[in-house]
Amino acid sequence: MIRYIKGTIEEMKRVTWLNGSETSRDTSYVVVTSILFSSFLALADFLVGIGIKFLMNK
Repeated sequence: MIRYIKGTIEEMKRVTWLNGSETSRDTSYVVVTSILFSSFLALADFLVGIGIKFLMNK
C-alpha cells in the first residue's frame, strides 16, 4: 500500500497542470457545448412529442 501511495505521488509530480486562463477557456467550451447539446435534445424531444401526438390523433 505504501508503494502504491509513493508511486501515485511521483506520478502526480509529473503531471502538467493547466493554468488559470486555460482552465477558464476549457470550462467555457464545456458549458457552451453542454448548453447546445441540451438545446438540441430538448428540440428533438419536443418534435418527437408533436409527432406522436399527431399520430395518436389520426
